[in-house]
Amino acid sequence: MNIPFHPVIVHFPIALTFILPLLILVFAFMIKQNKMSPQAWLIIIGLQLLTTVTGYVALESGEEAEDVVEKVLDKKLIHEHEERAEIFVGSTVVSLVLSIAAFFLRKEFQFILKLAVCLISLVSGFLVYRTGESGGELVYRYGAASAYASQDKMSQGLLPTPEANTSESPMPTDENESLKPDDNDYTESEDQENLEDDDSKQED
Repeated sequence: MNIPFHPVIVHFPIALTFILPLLILVFAFMIKQNKMSPQAWLIIIGLQLLTTVTGYVALESGEEAEDVVEKVLDKKLIHEHEERAEIFVGSTVVSLVLSIAAFFLRKEFQFILKLAVCLISLVSGFLVYRTGESGGELVYRYGAASAYASQDKMSQGLLPTPEANTSESPMPTDENESLKPDDNDYTESEDQENLEDDDSKQED
């Protein structure tokens, strides 16, 4: 079966979005208390960037899958899921920009901005949950996956016909037996021919 790329990539931004708020909070407090180098915040920026990139790729792959899924689903349902995904990706972009800004701000303002980034990441978690919920409804409630199943059947052609039984059976079937001439038939025909020969001789 031809598996679309969208359900493969979509799990990455979902997982990262749920992990990031806790990591942001831990890094922010550790850096504030000088238990961690300020450069460690670059890890958060990298994870934010990865979330945004994978979220965008998932969004684009979903638009590619739309051409197939809209054959079995109402476009309104698909667009609702797409709009939720766009809002989610937008929130990750805002979080990424603020994370970069927090790295270059003066130290006394960094902690407050990092808390704001954590709050926005929590909002992104709620948005990605709603996006995943609508995507799950498309698949499990409205049968979006059936579009790919039917496409796969069409690519393989018609359903296979039952194979003919080419094996030689040791015992003939009833139909063959009914078609097979009986030995008695040959005997009767020979007797009848003999009688006809005798009659012809008598006439002569």
